[in-house]
Amino acid sequence: MTLARRSLLAAAPALLAGCTFDTSPYPQPPLRHARVDLDRFMGRWYIIGHIPYFAEAGYVGSYAVYTRRPDGAIDDQYNGYPKSFAAKRFQFTSVDQVEPGTDNAVWRVTLLNGLVGVPYVIMHVEPDYSVFLGGFPNRSLGWIFAREKRMDEATYRAMLDRFYRQGYDARQFRRVAQFPDQIGRPGFERV
Repeated sequence: MTLARRSLLAAAPALLAGCTFDTSPYPQPPLRHARVDLDRFMGRWYIIGHIPYFAEAGYVGSYAVYTRRPDGAIDDQYNGYPKSFAAKRFQFTSVDQVEPGTDNAVWRVTLLNGLVGVPYVIMHVEPDYSVFLGGFPNRSLGWIFAREKRMDEATYRAMLDRFYRQGYDARQFRRVAQFPDQIGRPGFERV
């Protein structure tokens, strides 16, 4: 994959959000956000489900790794395997800034050396930091993350209900295969 294509893929969430941020068909209240202990939050999070979009479409085994930087920013590293667990891992890193006065839950995700930046809201974190929900304020994109690769159906449905209660169309979410036997199963994103 060329460097230009990788850069475009890395910038895709921000570009997509920038194009759609103010085009919501009806006004919605701001997303409610969690209170986040950044030290507990850092580390690896598996992407269990999301609203598919072109930059992450078709990836399996996807996860993010959050790492605090000495300057106070957060490295946000996306990892995924295109279409197959046997494929070479794709990776890109954005730099996130925590917005002051938001309980560490509203971030500005920046790409392309700060040229593109979009708001990202951590909407919910389980008390034991086993699951978190993140989304864009206009509700165009959302993610279900977990510390473990497997999530039972009851927990997954409860997380979708949390999105629904904040104005999302939960029917748009698809699971992301974290194991080969999940590829092609109902409710999972097509690869």
